[in-house]
Amino acid sequence: MSKNKKLGYIVLAISFVLFNVIAFAVPTDKTSAFWIAYAFTVIAFSAQIFIWNLAFSKAGTLKSKFLGLPIIHVGIVYLIIQLVAFGVFLALPWIANWISIISCAVILGGSGICLITSEVGREEIARVEEKVQRKISAIKGLQADVELIAETQSDAAAKEALEALADKLKYSDPMSDDSLVPIEDNISAKITSLKTQPTADILNSVKQIEMLLLERNNKSKLLK
Repeated sequence: MSKNKKLGYIVLAISFVLFNVIAFAVPTDKTSAFWIAYAFTVIAFSAQIFIWNLAFSKAGTLKSKFLGLPIIHVGIVYLIIQLVAFGVFLALPWIANWISIISCAVILGGSGICLITSEVGREEIARVEEKVQRKISAIKGLQADVELIAETQSDAAAKEALEALADKLKYSDPMSDDSLVPIEDNISAKITSLKTQPTADILNSVKQIEMLLLERNNKSKLLK
């Protein structure tokens, strides 16, 4: 358990103790409305543990931790609103039980909906980021392959052409699209074939790859 998480639980425990002290120290009648609001508030405190665990359970990176903050924000707002509602029922113990039940249930349900939507949003962002990273990795992988092939070349012209191709791959748009897959597969196949080609054929192959790369990048711009 991280230090910040431990401190968070300590603050939550202290807040829960203070809540109970205030709840039972205030000289008001402990009616059914009070106990209903008290029970929902205890649930709100307990829910924080679940919410915090949910927010940080997938937080392997700094970015994923940042994406978990909206979920924690929902939990804290939920707790604050529930505490306010409890304060109202504490100060006005004569309020009808059904008002207490409906009010607290609406707060719990609304917070649950917000929590679910926040988690769905985080998962969607993470999915898109993963997809983007895979696409970027594919382009970077082709660039690395060309650079390695260039290192093995003793012919100056072939080496220079391969290094230029590597630069063009480096500055190509990393984003892809389903319509670009055939061209990208063709580029990948031709780069793979460079490893076994004789030096005399490399310059011609590099030109073909550059033409395919230009076509791919132009189509990529049109898709934006």
